[in-house]
Formats: sequence, C-alpha cells, structure tokens
Amino acid sequence: MIQILLGLWIAVMGAGISMQPLLNAQVASRAGHPIYGALISVFVSTCLMAAIVVLARLPAPNLKALAAGPWWMWIGGLIGGLYVLAALMATPRLGAATTVAIFIAGQLIASIVIDHFGLLGVPHHPVDLPRLIGVAMLVGGVVMIRWA
Repeated sequence: MIQILLGLWIAVMGAGISMQPLLNAQVASRAGHPIYGALISVFVSTCLMAAIVVLARLPAPNLKALAAGPWWMWIGGLIGGLYVLAALMATPRLGAATTVAIFIAGQLIASIVIDHFGLLGVPHHPVDLPRLIGVAMLVGGVVMIRWA
C-alpha cells in the first residue's frame, strides 16, 4: 500500500513539475527578473521544509557529520537552484512538454551513466541494448514533441 501511495504522490509531483516553471515565471515577471523567480521559489521550498522539520519535531542535523562529508555532496543544492532557474526560463519559450521531455532525457542519460559506473553509491547496472534503445526512443520523443 505504501508503494502505491508513494507512486501516486510521485505522479502528482510529476504533474506539478510541468506547472512549476510557469508559476515561477509569473513570480519572476512580477519581481522583475528570472533569478528572483528562482530565488523566491527556492525560498518558499526552504520555508516548507523548515515547517515540516518543526511539525515532525525532528532533532537538529548532525553538523559534525555534515562537515565531514565530501565537498561534492553540496552540488545537489546547486543543481536544485539551477534546475528551477533553467525550468522557469525555458518553459515559457519551449513549452511545458518540450522542457519536461528534455529534462527527462537528460536525467535518463545521466542515470544510465551513474548506474553503469556505480557512481554515488548506487549498485552497478551495466549499459545494455534495451537501455540504449530506451534512451534513443526518449530522445526521439523529445524531437517529435518539439519539432514534429
């Protein structure tokens, strides 16, 4: 049951991802610059996570463990902020379907590389023909969504 609920939540959030850049673009337009749209979006996200921490009564994070982690783990936050900015700048110009399809294609290509080499602690899953065909089909889908 948990897996079904998690799957539904992910599907709803996937639908939200197609709307988020357009909503952020509205904020950016009113604020005067795309970077403000991204900044405000990330700020609202931060406030939501802080509220969840308080409501869930989570203990403070282990700052020593965080400080001892590898420097590159902080890149995730950079990617998140730049994703929001890229999406809000691209979606009004390319359309929601094209933007999301390009993001998914990029995610899939990177994920296959990560799996193939077992990067960032994931189990090794070598590239094979079905995976390559899947990537080619998705990239073909991006082309068809945008230019067909």
